[in-house]
Amino acid sequence: MSWQVRTMGDVWRFTAVIAAVMLLGSLALRFLMLPVDLAMRTLLPGSAMAILLGGPIAWVVGQRMREVSRLGERLEHALRHDLLTGVHTRLSFYRTAKAPGDRPRAVIVTDIDNFKGLNDRYGHFAGDQALRQFAAILTAHCRASDIVARFGGEEFVIVILDAGAAEGLAIAERLCARVRASPIFFGEHRLRLTASFGVADLPPGGEMDTAIQQADRALYRAKHTGRDRACLFDPARDGAAIPMGTAAA
Repeated sequence: MSWQVRTMGDVWRFTAVIAAVMLLGSLALRFLMLPVDLAMRTLLPGSAMAILLGGPIAWVVGQRMREVSRLGERLEHALRHDLLTGVHTRLSFYRTAKAPGDRPRAVIVTDIDNFKGLNDRYGHFAGDQALRQFAAILTAHCRASDIVARFGGEEFVIVILDAGAAEGLAIAERLCARVRASPIFFGEHRLRLTASFGVADLPPGGEMDTAIQQADRALYRAKHTGRDRACLFDPARDGAAIPMGTAAA
């Protein structure tokens, strides 16, 4: 069984256990290898020596184990989260959200309007700042149980737990308004940011990829009807197959 040392409390407990093991081992060896009277006479100094040697060594080892554990957690976080924005990566999204469930969910696909033009005019540093702020707005106005992921470029996917299509649309409209009301300050420039949103329902037992494609079709319609808005998937209007990621900037 592996010993997980994550906190200073774990370090103290590890040190105490190892010191106790060394003490008991020292006592057992002493009575096995020495005459009883000699073992008794050397009991106190021998025990003190075991604790004085074992305690500091166990403390150092515990500290190193804590550092390794924290490094592992940071590496795991880096593998699961986008380095620029801090939200889930596409791979992490599918590991977290694709499992079938018996609870309704709403799926939102969104991206920043005219992002290429912003990059071309102000540079990639401004584009990175826009992506960071956009992701921060999405995560700040979603619940901890919701999933926000960057699928690539300026496209993000959100899964809202225990929400139907109407609730998903209302959330997307609130996010749209929040993005509109949150300018980006880049140097001396005050940049206005807007985004478009597509929403689809993911019923219990439904396929995640199907819901994402439906939300992407609704996003395509939002882009082509003026941008800076949220649209709910409508089979009558969005039924034609549109490959993922083809929404206009």
